[in-house]
Amino acid sequence: MKTQNMNKFNDLPQRQKKYAKTKTSLLNALLKELEEKPLSEIMIKELAKNAEVSEPTFFNYFDSKLDMLVYFIQLWSIEMNALAQSSELKSNSYVTTIKEIFKQTSQYITKHPQLMLEIIAFQAQRAKPKPHTITVAEKWLFFPNIEEVDTVEGMGLESILPPLITKAIQTGELDRSTDIELVFLNLSSLFFGTALLILKKSPETYSSYLEAQINQLFKGLSC
Repeated sequence: MKTQNMNKFNDLPQRQKKYAKTKTSLLNALLKELEEKPLSEIMIKELAKNAEVSEPTFFNYFDSKLDMLVYFIQLWSIEMNALAQSSELKSNSYVTTIKEIFKQTSQYITKHPQLMLEIIAFQAQRAKPKPHTITVAEKWLFFPNIEEVDTVEGMGLESILPPLITKAIQTGELDRSTDIELVFLNLSSLFFGTALLILKKSPETYSSYLEAQINQLFKGLSC
């Protein structure tokens, strides 16, 4: 059964649909390859082949394999921002919303540990990423079940967490003396640090370890 987003996608001009389908196919090809090997061993020509496009066509969409990680982070941010908005409507707790974001993300990472390790390695390079302009066609195609996703944006944890931490302070969930930047850094450190320590050894335990640490952090911050 087609969703409302897919119905809207299908009504778009063919050129817009083709662009979104090709870009999404290339990203999915990368995600599949990362299940078997590190990024350094993945060839662009193989990604192009699996997405059924030519190698030169790849560069119409991405500058490099690392550029594909930037694109994935943006899409993930959109999904998590949509989750945050939905969670805010269902719950009066912004701390619960933050926990839910990490819970869903960690469950995905448990299934795709190499992807997370590549993202950490990329961010360690301290290169300033060039964000993609993500069209509504891409959003509708990649997130067929998220309502009003065309209005949602995002670029990493820094676009998601600080506003939620601020609201948690304003509503009294966290003490008014709470340092927003420090809490953000603590959460980010737990998210990435736990991944570095756990994913290569026992990725299946990542989600539970992260959840326990975040619960402990907020226990100390609660009013």
